[in-house]
Amino acid sequence: MAYDLKIVGGTIIDGTGKPGYSGDVGIKDGRIVALGHAPDTAARTVKADGLVVSPGFVDIHTHYDAQVFWDQMLTISPWHGVTSVVMGSCGFGVAPTRPKDRSLILRTLERVEAMPLNALEAGLGNDWPFETFPQYLDALGKMGTAINVGAMIGHTATRLYVMGEAAVERAATQDEVIQMQDIVREGMKAGAIAFGTSVSRIHIGFDGKPIPSRLAEFDEMLALGRAVGQAGSGIIHYNGAREPLFDHYLGMHYESGRPVCWTALLAGQLGPGRHRESLERTKQLVAQGKPIYPQVACRPIVSEFDFRSPVVFDTWSLFKPVRVAKSEADLIRIYSDADFRHQFREEVAGRGGRDGDFSGGKSEGDMRRASWRLTEISWCEEQPALVGRTVEAVAQERGVSPVDLILDLAAQSNLRARFRMPLVNFQEDEVEELLQDPNTVVGLGDGGAHLSQLCDACYATHLLGYWVRVKKSLSLERAVHMLTGRPAAIFGIADRGLLALGRHADVVVFDPATVGAGPLERVYDLPAGADRLISRASGIHTVIVNGTVLPPPGEAMPAGRMPGHVLRSGSAHH
Repeated sequence: MAYDLKIVGGTIIDGTGKPGYSGDVGIKDGRIVALGHAPDTAARTVKADGLVVSPGFVDIHTHYDAQVFWDQMLTISPWHGVTSVVMGSCGFGVAPTRPKDRSLILRTLERVEAMPLNALEAGLGNDWPFETFPQYLDALGKMGTAINVGAMIGHTATRLYVMGEAAVERAATQDEVIQMQDIVREGMKAGAIAFGTSVSRIHIGFDGKPIPSRLAEFDEMLALGRAVGQAGSGIIHYNGAREPLFDHYLGMHYESGRPVCWTALLAGQLGPGRHRESLERTKQLVAQGKPIYPQVACRPIVSEFDFRSPVVFDTWSLFKPVRVAKSEADLIRIYSDADFRHQFREEVAGRGGRDGDFSGGKSEGDMRRASWRLTEISWCEEQPALVGRTVEAVAQERGVSPVDLILDLAAQSNLRARFRMPLVNFQEDEVEELLQDPNTVVGLGDGGAHLSQLCDACYATHLLGYWVRVKKSLSLERAVHMLTGRPAAIFGIADRGLLALGRHADVVVFDPATVGAGPLERVYDLPAGADRLISRASGIHTVIVNGTVLPPPGEAMPAGRMPGHVLRSGSAHH
């Protein structure tokens, strides 16, 4: 047979943004060997009549660093057409980690990325097959994955490795910074796609303390940027605060000579229309040849939470006792306290003094009230008729404040009642502007993180189904480019993101008339029986990774057949 696999009769949208065209694709030995015209025979043929044939989607913002060790399929990403992911976003990961510090790193992930600690401990076990970052990449390659994986070396893990618990208490010494530089340089040379860091004050780690990278002085940041530059590859991923930190992004670019992708530019986070200031500044920088790109999201940032770990209030000084409470009984006592409730009502009304990234003021108060108006009761075993209703409507019906209602429901359910709160990015006219801007990059899928609270790893099918088909805000070709060629180019992921002769055959075949992301479902399939939210895809016909067709969702790969590559420095290495 001339081809191992042939896709016939589809509309080829190649990831460049150019118009689609009818044609066939021939694949041999994991690469594209015929494009447009594929006349020879094949061992297997996929019929794509009426369907789109595009590059596999590239997700640049995931947290599968731990999950990959118990879920080599990296669900749910391939269900939604994703064939390559970048892990370790925002500077969070599991390598490098000394054996004695494993608990610290897992408790950090538990707090900052809402990963169940029992699932992390059960999934990773006691005998981790790595300590250093190069060993982590080697372990990924030895184990195998269903889709391609690249990883960032993270500031938080690096700082913990060098400083231990002092990483969350103080600035680093000059000697410690030099040690961190060596680790980052080694990690980049071993194949890290990026160096990731965060200074966002919403990022709180173990025991309610700041994540390690937040304690770094900017000179430390610049020193680590120089280490990236000395390694000669990769980019900087910088999670800033609520206000964009363009001086920081420029400083890191100047020190490293590498592109900077910053997280995140979201609708409504600074007040109505304020996103346009960042778009204009980005336009100016790009025109000057400065590769500094904001990462945007195509879905509202919605958190589903309960009051055992109410992360949506992490930056509120009022909730400091909650963050350090030792038991559920202690939490219920806090939530029942009349003074706590009074202060909570004042905060919700926009009249309180709030700690962290948020300065209060009219725009913050308006956003807070908008979030509360849209907050829903998502699970309440004692009163199931309330599920799907807004907290505000039920409170009004019962003649109580929304704060008292939500805390009463929490207490009555032993803190098991759950609520779904949209935080930002739910003003669709502003989201549309962010998506249509040529200088942004789509990401923030967060696959592997906030597992019981949100699920945005389905963003690719949502973009195609909602923003292309329903809203008609983007052309199909533009949207495919945003999911493939553009993120791959910005993150230096070579040989991915485009359909072209000689390229690795990462392909997704989908139906533009039905593609979309399904509603969120809660399942209990994590280690130790922990729960997570998932979304099932519609309209995804076939997903191909390096020439291998993946099985349908829910089915495992045949033994020994994991087709994914480790993308070291953006390229496949075997």
